[in-house]
Amino acid sequence: MTDPKNVANAISQNNNPNIGQPASSAKNQAREWLTYLYSDDISSKKREEFLIWLNSSEENKNAFKRSHEVWQTIGMTDSAVQWIQQHTVAQAETVKPAKSKGVLVKSLLVFSAMAASVALLLFNGVFNTTTHLEIPQPLTAFTSPVGQNRHITLSDGTDVTLAGNSSILVAINQNERRVTLRKGSAYFDVTHDPNRVFSVSAQQTEVRVRGTAFEVKYSANNNLKISVERGLVDVADLPETDDQEEQVLQLRPNEQLRTDIQGRFISAITFFQPETEFAWLNHRLVYDDVPLKNVIMDINRYANKPVVILDDSINELPITASFTFEQIEPMLEGLAAAYPIALTHEANRSVLTHE
Repeated sequence: MTDPKNVANAISQNNNPNIGQPASSAKNQAREWLTYLYSDDISSKKREEFLIWLNSSEENKNAFKRSHEVWQTIGMTDSAVQWIQQHTVAQAETVKPAKSKGVLVKSLLVFSAMAASVALLLFNGVFNTTTHLEIPQPLTAFTSPVGQNRHITLSDGTDVTLAGNSSILVAINQNERRVTLRKGSAYFDVTHDPNRVFSVSAQQTEVRVRGTAFEVKYSANNNLKISVERGLVDVADLPETDDQEEQVLQLRPNEQLRTDIQGRFISAITFFQPETEFAWLNHRLVYDDVPLKNVIMDINRYANKPVVILDDSINELPITASFTFEQIEPMLEGLAAAYPIALTHEANRSVLTHE
């Protein structure tokens, strides 16, 4: 496996960008500098070389700023790793050959997540002086494909399970543990840390814990559902303006709360059955008088082709059902037989209407 430190050494020794390399464009130099600055082999001399390069032209400044914005946007996703392979691994191979692409990708992901947590230089998103620059930690994106759950262990030891077709952004450093749920549903088994709150935000809602197990889930109309399995969880309605006060409710085990797109609490705290709510962790979906539109939203995380409701009159139809991910097709046929629902299969989707 390629030693990440060798990658950094190769950059600095063989391909370290500087103004004496006219063959390399400002864009390429900016990318190489960015990768180097995120490595764990940064000397004061190289910082000075970087600042000289940065301030030598407006082209260099603009190129670095654009590259840094892209880095922040994609985080250490597969695209970023592929780029690192293109621009640094060729040089690293002169130090020690890599065994395989898959092993190297894993190595670089781990290395970059660790290196990104190191404070480098002072920067606030723009060039505020000619001698200081800070590289904020990029967010790391995790996604799951349609059709299956995905398990992730974060750098702090927290276990996350993403439902099918779900996505989160993660930032973990010495001061914070912050997750943004972009879509879908995620279950968190949080490693206890008395010094760092673990927060999950979605829209105007933020969930805060120090060590517990809970789920945050998007449902119909962009509402959220927060369900606690273990420990205590604070759910905050984040203020949209400075003159508003934050509203916070605390949830205990087997308690649940719903919020809307503005973060407002739209239900009282209620109790739920964990074996029903968390059945998806065991590849099963279980419903007891749940509106059809919510059932279909869940199904579409695992169905081979999307299911759409083309008749609003059946959106709120209460459904009671239990089935595995593999039983979605026959379950839809069962719905049509047991409820006033017509099911039509088209080439690229299945359509539900009132019978």
